Amino acid sequence: MTRTTPGGHSWNLLRGSFMSSLRNPLFAFVCASAAMPLFAQTTGTITGIVTDSSKAVVPAVSVVAHGKTADVQRTTITNQAGEYTLAFLPPGSYELEFRLKGFATIVEQATVGVTERIAVNAALTPSSVSERVEVNASGALLQTESAALGRVVSDTAIKQLPLSSRNFTQLLTLSPGTSSQLNNAGALGRGTQIISSQGARTTSNAIYIDGVDAQNIHTNSSADNGVGSNGVMTPSPDAIQEFKVQTALYDAQSGRSGGASIALITKSGTNQLHGSAFEFFRNTVLNANSFFFNAARQPRPVLAQNQFGGTIGGPIVRNKTFFFLSYQGTRQRNGLSASQTLSLPQIPLDRSAASLGRAFAGLTGSRGTLAIAANGSNINPVALALLNLKFPDGSYIVPSPQIGGRGVNYAVSVPATFVEDQGIANFDHQFSDNNHLAVKALLADQPTYRPFGSANVPGFGSTQDFKGRIFTLTDTQTFSGSMVNEARFGVSRVLGVVVPQNVIPLSAIGMQRFNSSEYPDIPLINVTGAFAIGYDVNGDQGVFPTAWNYADTFSLVKSRHEIRIGTEARRYDDNYYSRNRYRGSLTLPTFGDFLLGRAGTATSAGGNGTGFSNINTASVASGIPDGADRITDLALFVQDNWKVSSRLTLNYGLRWDYLGWPVDAFGRRGNFDYRLYQPPPPGGSTSAGFVQSTTAENPLPGLPKVNPRLVGHEPNRNLAPRFGFGYRLTDKLLLRGGYGIYYDRLSNQLGLLTSQSAPNYLRTDLTGTANVASTLQDPFPVLPLSTQFPVLPVLYSPPYTNDHPALGLNSVDPNLRTPYLQQWGLNIQWQAMNQTLVEVGYVGTKGTSLPDRRAINQAILASPSAPINGITTNTSANTSLRVPFVGFSPSGLLAEETASDSRYNSLQASVTRRFSHGLRFLASYTFSKALDDISGGMTSIFAEIPGDEGNLPSNKGVSDFDRTHRFVLNFGYEIPAWGFGWNQTALGKRFFSGWEVSGVVIAQSGTPFSVTDSGGAAFYGTSNSRASFAAGATLQSAELSGSVESRLNKYFNTGAFVRAGNYFGNAGRNILRGPGQRNVDLAINKHIRVTEGLNAEFRTEFFNAFNVVNFASPSGSITSTNFGAITATEGNPRVIQLALRLAF
Repeated sequence: MTRTTPGGHSWNLLRGSFMSSLRNPLFAFVCASAAMPLFAQTTGTITGIVTDSSKAVVPAVSVVAHGKTADVQRTTITNQAGEYTLAFLPPGSYELEFRLKGFATIVEQATVGVTERIAVNAALTPSSVSERVEVNASGALLQTESAALGRVVSDTAIKQLPLSSRNFTQLLTLSPGTSSQLNNAGALGRGTQIISSQGARTTSNAIYIDGVDAQNIHTNSSADNGVGSNGVMTPSPDAIQEFKVQTALYDAQSGRSGGASIALITKSGTNQLHGSAFEFFRNTVLNANSFFFNAARQPRPVLAQNQFGGTIGGPIVRNKTFFFLSYQGTRQRNGLSASQTLSLPQIPLDRSAASLGRAFAGLTGSRGTLAIAANGSNINPVALALLNLKFPDGSYIVPSPQIGGRGVNYAVSVPATFVEDQGIANFDHQFSDNNHLAVKALLADQPTYRPFGSANVPGFGSTQDFKGRIFTLTDTQTFSGSMVNEARFGVSRVLGVVVPQNVIPLSAIGMQRFNSSEYPDIPLINVTGAFAIGYDVNGDQGVFPTAWNYADTFSLVKSRHEIRIGTEARRYDDNYYSRNRYRGSLTLPTFGDFLLGRAGTATSAGGNGTGFSNINTASVASGIPDGADRITDLALFVQDNWKVSSRLTLNYGLRWDYLGWPVDAFGRRGNFDYRLYQPPPPGGSTSAGFVQSTTAENPLPGLPKVNPRLVGHEPNRNLAPRFGFGYRLTDKLLLRGGYGIYYDRLSNQLGLLTSQSAPNYLRTDLTGTANVASTLQDPFPVLPLSTQFPVLPVLYSPPYTNDHPALGLNSVDPNLRTPYLQQWGLNIQWQAMNQTLVEVGYVGTKGTSLPDRRAINQAILASPSAPINGITTNTSANTSLRVPFVGFSPSGLLAEETASDSRYNSLQASVTRRFSHGLRFLASYTFSKALDDISGGMTSIFAEIPGDEGNLPSNKGVSDFDRTHRFVLNFGYEIPAWGFGWNQTALGKRFFSGWEVSGVVIAQSGTPFSVTDSGGAAFYGTSNSRASFAAGATLQSAELSGSVESRLNKYFNTGAFVRAGNYFGNAGRNILRGPGQRNVDLAINKHIRVTEGLNAEFRTEFFNAFNVVNFASPSGSITSTNFGAITATEGNPRVIQLALRLAF
């Protein structure tokens, strides 16, 4: 099947690695099995044993499940062992009838959660007459049927707990073993929470909505990243039936990712007409001001939000066809998230060269030597132009401080805007008692304006247009009480476009760049510790991924076994364009470097005389900014849940995951294969090492061709065994445990990054001596224009010039592997009281072949006994000669690898109280340690390594997301009628009854951070070093006591660290930890029964109810003017939200 793009390209949807993989026998077998049934993640199971009064098992008992939430009925019969299983039940409440002639009919109540297996046992009593015995119980607390760890969050809890933007992801961390930053009620947009589960990376979670993969393949992140990649859609809480978070040890039915598996189900209609209407309201006057805005004597930022909408559901044809509709609208003006707190240089009101000279006379760059003249005569004209340039409204591009002194002296808020219109349309049809069809659609549009991007001063924002679409079609066929099949087809799309706000031409500041005719505006200019101006390096791009899902699962109950066999196919079409690097970016270490802006040549030649440019890093690119990646996944599993006895249940299975590599539909991918590299001759050049795709539409003569995957390894051996058990030691004590392997789907950052490689893309990332000629007037080397690509890439021998620059590219390791996690655990559940469950356990995780992005051209230290390319000495000036691959800058050749690993160990405890006497709660505590050599980014799986990139073990440390201690409590309490005698009157009953309070309490350790030196490791040619300990200093001497507020300007002992110098620093990664965090969100609700069928709810929600200031980690950059100082907060100041909700 093919289709044609507007540009005339043929998009072959069956091209690349998928077709080539069919030649593999195992792969072909799985494809042939596609007619067999995959777990859909939208249903649950009830199982149990029926006994008589003598505790003997009773066969041939009719078990009928009547749905109370959904209008379904399912029937089965107990086997010779008295056991029964009802599979593929829609989540909700059920009434179970156990019938057998000669016995009274027993009626039990049960609540089935999505993906849950629950046990409901029954004891029959003899009766010679028709008798019905209703058991007043809410089901077993002990989870005897599954070893999986996690929680079901019901629609009641979702609607009861305070959610700052009505976003279900804010409840994902209620379970032990999860960690995240504090929720920010002042966040722009949907406020989606990013979590780490059981030591896995934040990009390793799988999220399913109505059984369809809802993750954005472009990033694997659940949150909008504000750079064109839309996050997971978040249905209105009024439309959510429930969701389940499985954090560990889930069985073979779940795959795709190695972290948490999250399944959300939206509501369906029933025989009763029901619905709701709501309005949630925030206004600036209700909120507290932020700490640093108060300190800078600035008013509280604007934060106004309205969320409104409603739902309606009911029958179209009673007992046959049902509908459910939902709409939610959001209108937000937000200056709280769109705010910045900076430590700006004390720029005078008069910004002439003479005035600036008087203010900054004697100031040098980070490497010393040349200083600012007292009359300002040597201030760079580009710097002078930027300091005097104004926006049309008369404000300076580089603002002045608002107050004097060290630390934060500038706070600004520019209201951002967020609009969302979300709709849900669900339809169900019961063809017969044995066949059910569900059609569901979720759509949302989210135009957004963000005033800040990579720049941290006003004027450089972007407009963003996000859209999300999920469509599902599910057919459930019951062949008998022991055989059920569920088939599903779904499509999800998460689209995003980012357009930069302002255009400041290069000509306005006197700067030049080779591609100014294509991109006439200025680059991003980042002055470390001061300000950043220019356009977002992640702006000017569009991302348009589509995921096609097919899944089928067959369930067979045979004797004491419930066997499931399934298959799943996913096809990802990830189309995108990205012009984000074509304007370039510059990094200057200090404000003095900015004012000078000179090359590293001799002062007599107009340079600064240090051998290093004042511009620490200059990066620019050119090429074809488009991608059209095609990715194919296929999975097969078999799972057996064996009830060995009334006390022991085993869950064991095997899953096979083919997680394919991206293939560009037009063959535009190329690569640098280090195995083919040959160095350029002195004074010459070479193209050896570069390869192109065999499917290239415009192949270059003489360039070797490789398979379009660029990876030699086919991921067809990803076998993942799973094992779990549950052993009931006593009626109230249960031992559970298990082990599993979980393969992790890489996001298509792999495709995006490899699209930034020759022959359709060239980049230079110049730093150190490779950047010696860079000035603010002419900071970039010359590359071909985008209209000239593809081009034959050329590597030159040093010395490099603007015409013969050192290249910087991404490459993919031909030996790339599929990442995987091994997980094991053991826990004990104790039913302390009828409605209270205590759980204590251990969980361990080991990650293997995790992705990293490594600068493989880092300079190697030479010696007379071990020369490098003929060099025997080490200087900062000869780093470009001591690299493994001459022709690339030391920091410019970035390889996408799977060479990282991780370890996680934890003690986890929780106390769950089901609703009883007006109270329910879940208290969770985790004591853990996560270790790795790189933790990945929030939206990029291939994050760069923060240290010596030639020695991965030297970067081992606690993970970026590590929280030693984490306690979470969520609760709901229905306050008994109060008011003394007043509650007996008609008016008093309405006022003094129906009150409810709920909340979420979090207390957790702060996040770890490193002390870095961007100018260190000069002998290695990189800017990724950590600092060193001062003579005699230790980690203990680096820590200071006292309150955090008393240490804002010096959180830790900065004197314990010194610059790294020419070598990598000896301070370890993430050795210090930021301030601890605590937060309380509360909701006070008043329920009023208006009429027989109409109820009203008034809500007042307090986010950070006690206005606790949670400070962020301090600056760990030893070259920053804010070194050791805290200049920001985490979470939000107190935000109050009012709401009215009607339900009928």
